[in-house]
Amino acid sequence: MDDNSRYAGGHGPLTRPSAEKVFESVRRDAVTALSGVLAGFWGDIEEQVRLASIASPDSRAIYDDRLAIRLLSQRALELASRYREALETAFDQWRNPRPRAVDNKSLSLMSEAQLEIHLSGQQIVELLEYQLMHPLHTLHERLDALATPLGLPRQGPATNPLRPEVPVQAFVKLFGEDDLTPELRRLVFLQLEKRLSKALDELYTKINAQLQHGFSAREEAGNAPLPPQAGGWTPDGGLVEGRAPHSEAPGLPPGAGGRLSESDQRPLRYRESVHQQLRAWRQAVLRRGGGPAPASGGGGGGGGSGGGGSVSPFPGHGDHGGGFSGGHAGGPAGNGGGGGGGYAPMNGQGMSAGGGQWFNGVRMLAPQELMGIADMLQGDDPEPYVRALTDEADRPLSAVIRDQIVSGSRQMGLDPTQTRFNEVDEDAIDLVGIMLQTLARGYAPMPRSRAMYGRLVPPYLKLALSDDGLFDQRGHPGRRLLEALSEACDGNSGETPQDQQTLTHAELAVDKVVEEFRDDKTIFELAAAELREHLDQQRKMREVAEQRASEAVGGRERLQHARRTVDELLAAKMSQHALTEGIAEFLTGHWRHHLVQTWLREGPSSAQYLSALSIGDGLIQADLDASRCEGGKVADKILELQGPLGRCYASCGLDASAARDSLARIVSALAFPDQARQLHPLAVEDAAPEVNDAVQWGGLRPGAGADVDPALVARIRRLRIGQNLRLVEEDGRETSARIAWSSPLSARFLIVNRRGMRKLVLSPEDMAALVARGRIVLRSSEPPFDEAMREMWQQLELPDMAPTSSAPRSS
Repeated sequence: MDDNSRYAGGHGPLTRPSAEKVFESVRRDAVTALSGVLAGFWGDIEEQVRLASIASPDSRAIYDDRLAIRLLSQRALELASRYREALETAFDQWRNPRPRAVDNKSLSLMSEAQLEIHLSGQQIVELLEYQLMHPLHTLHERLDALATPLGLPRQGPATNPLRPEVPVQAFVKLFGEDDLTPELRRLVFLQLEKRLSKALDELYTKINAQLQHGFSAREEAGNAPLPPQAGGWTPDGGLVEGRAPHSEAPGLPPGAGGRLSESDQRPLRYRESVHQQLRAWRQAVLRRGGGPAPASGGGGGGGGSGGGGSVSPFPGHGDHGGGFSGGHAGGPAGNGGGGGGGYAPMNGQGMSAGGGQWFNGVRMLAPQELMGIADMLQGDDPEPYVRALTDEADRPLSAVIRDQIVSGSRQMGLDPTQTRFNEVDEDAIDLVGIMLQTLARGYAPMPRSRAMYGRLVPPYLKLALSDDGLFDQRGHPGRRLLEALSEACDGNSGETPQDQQTLTHAELAVDKVVEEFRDDKTIFELAAAELREHLDQQRKMREVAEQRASEAVGGRERLQHARRTVDELLAAKMSQHALTEGIAEFLTGHWRHHLVQTWLREGPSSAQYLSALSIGDGLIQADLDASRCEGGKVADKILELQGPLGRCYASCGLDASAARDSLARIVSALAFPDQARQLHPLAVEDAAPEVNDAVQWGGLRPGAGADVDPALVARIRRLRIGQNLRLVEEDGRETSARIAWSSPLSARFLIVNRRGMRKLVLSPEDMAALVARGRIVLRSSEPPFDEAMREMWQQLELPDMAPTSSAPRSS
């Protein structure tokens, strides 16, 4: 596929001069808006520190805070200049892309202050990327479209100069190790989050509008322009678009197009692009997946006017048309009898006794009728939905939902062969079906957890029919319940009492919704809150277990590394100098132990460790001086080392008597120049081999990680703490896991189970080998609902490739 595929039909690329103007306009507006984040920034922080000093009793800490912010305020112009320069650099790198240089720098340890600043910035980046996910995705697509007329290659989202990481990292790099006190760091990054959140939201809206006006990469070809909105409500962004009151499309029945009068309480229509994708999905997937048996008494009737056709509870099945009916005539061009989902035009026929409208001999199911059927289904056996959620199901959940609606319509005295859905309702049914099916197959592999999702099908159908916010608002109660339920069920096989307790709480939340939900979505909020409270308790317990596991693995690794480092140093010194027996005994005993302890407690770069090193170097030099009969130098060196030797003996746990005896042996060894001296080679002992999880659990042969694709290994090395995983056991059973710790010494990963207990410790190479073999699956770390939404759009964009009996696993 060439770069021209990025343009929608009927829209050619911009000329290069026009594209240059658009880019410069975007650049100017972005740099100006983001630079404004620092306007008055330090003054606001200084005022906050002043107010905090009034109430705080810790005068020393307040003094440090006020001094630090005063110094930063004095550098305000310099900091603003560096910040703006970093923003400009990001645009330069996007405009003039170059291959990324290979980083040959060795790993280095951050100070605690630097790490805290880095983590504070990273938290803000993750928060902003989540909050602005949709406009950021649109912005990347439109910048990608702008790249072609500028003569640039395709660039990934990681190079987008407007991504939240750019201003946050530019801000983080303004500070040195000692610039921010702990309290000042908290205030500074809290202020940055507030300002950037507002600035980026407004900037993305403005830039997206600029790019859409100049060039849009995904503009729908051939769609009639929508009339301008007249004060209509616009949701938070996603699937639903706003409407102007009293805006009906000509030639359509009231409500058929989803643009309803103010008196109609039906939900707002979904976007036209979503309509088109769902139509294509219905035609490709539902037709391929098969449908229910025809109703008795039906004839051929395909493409007829609604009489005697086969029952088709979904459009596009067989050769029939939309809704319940076997077909309809006179639909819009391209959506006739076999069109699958086109609206029937107004035919002058009025309302039926039950409230439904008749068009071309086919009855449109009224909103209150569909809600009544869904109400009735809420108390029925959920087994049909549960079967549709299994991996062995041969039909999509949305087809099963239509089957149950057909059955319910008969109980209400409706004739399914003469009835069809409004296409807005068709879309709601399909979105609910795809969403729940994706969530269940990704997070509920066990029958007990699948049953919960099956029971929730009717309540969520009612919610989607009456409230567009389910798919559109991240804070929607129904969405929060599905998030909590997915977290509770994810990889939960109920093997432990804690897991059983979690499943029980999830079932109670589902019971509450099924039994109490009628039309008040507050029930979802209450159920989600109760389940979330239990999950938060479990999360705190898991975090404690993770910390213990990481401390155990990290402590063992640091001890082995310290011993290996000290032994290599000691072996080098002992093989280079001929020493007396007494000095060699001290160096390989007390001094070695002291070095290891100091390395662990203070670190290899600390003054204490350097002082400990001086003991060995000093004694070796004193032994050399003694062999030359330079007694004065030996005495001076012993006096100089008295203090460090005392700390060495204390570190080794010697009491005063034992310390005097050891010092006497050292003095005795140095007192006689003619004492025998010889090299004392020291073999570096390998640490006791640890259990190799890659071999024992993964079945890899030792060293198999060396044969893995380097690109995959590099990708694994970039994984962060908190990365979600799925472990596939030898019997095919899958369990959820996550990365809880990454070693700063060996880059190994500690992988824990859902309770925070140690499961595996793997090197990046071994983990890459297990990923390549399918034993470990990398999963998205985004919330379950967002991940399911992403997979749902993948299915809708590629309907011919969408599975009917299985949903894509998280990756």
